[in-house]
Amino acid sequence: MTPKQNFLETVRWGKPEYLCTDLNGLNLMLDPLTGTYDADMKDEWGCQWGYGNREYNPMPCILPDCDVVTDISQWKEQVTVPDVEAIDYSGVKAAADQTDREQLLVGMSCSCGLFERTHALMGFEASLMAMLTDREAYEELLDCILEFKMAYARKLYDATDFDLFYYHDDWGSKRSLFFSPETWDELIRPREKKLIDYVKSFSDEKEILFMHHSDTYLEPLIPGMIEIGIDIWQGAIPQNDIVGLQKRYKGQIAFHGGIDIAAIDFAEADEAAIRREVRRAVDTYGPNGGIIIGIPSIAAMFPKVEEVYLDELSSYSRQFSQRHYK
Repeated sequence: MTPKQNFLETVRWGKPEYLCTDLNGLNLMLDPLTGTYDADMKDEWGCQWGYGNREYNPMPCILPDCDVVTDISQWKEQVTVPDVEAIDYSGVKAAADQTDREQLLVGMSCSCGLFERTHALMGFEASLMAMLTDREAYEELLDCILEFKMAYARKLYDATDFDLFYYHDDWGSKRSLFFSPETWDELIRPREKKLIDYVKSFSDEKEILFMHHSDTYLEPLIPGMIEIGIDIWQGAIPQNDIVGLQKRYKGQIAFHGGIDIAAIDFAEADEAAIRREVRRAVDTYGPNGGIIIGIPSIAAMFPKVEEVYLDELSSYSRQFSQRHYK
């Protein structure tokens, strides 16, 4: 069985030949807009980004004078939507063309989803407040972002003929959701469903998988995520009852994650502790099926942690597979 077939059998709750780990079976290509900042670290939307203390990735600037949207009622005058025709797709096209599609699925990343883009534009607290106090204007802004995402997804597909769309929108923290399930139902859910339906309509010849990233507590939203067509939840942190979710939603949604990366990802991390955590995740979640064991945030911040994690995951998953797979 090829890595691609094993990946598909895993996420479809079929009969994989071995435990699927990390992103084996998938060539996940970086969003062309990731890291394309100007000299002032501003992205195509005009949002200011920067690296804070011990931050692995750049984050939207939280200082008030960095906000693009300073008044949600005036967002139409303040927001300039990027032109999808002006984006350079040559890199992802070349990467897709060079992929052995017999062995690997082509995955296409799309970063900064609906909620994340709103708080990049106007600040985190202002975005959450607008959900409650300026609902009409906030929904108009969401629709504007959605329209861009849909047009962008189409251009990405035309360039790559992707098999999986990897969409990034964090909806919570390690402990809780950023907003109530009811607010998610009203604001995010119908718009993400529209995006999912559109992406999955790109091909009549193959099934396009939709993988949503949110490396957060997310349990209350899983039923809704299933209903709108999310195939894989990427970012399952162990602060969720992953075992319970595997049993409750068997055959309805697949999972990626399980590693408690926050407990092991730091400069002076103990190698034995990293290896124990990998084994814990494999032994705890592997037997229940429908999961790809990996780091919910995709990669460790510290190279040594990543090196030890990958080494242990490779060796121990083989041992696990020999015991559990026929």
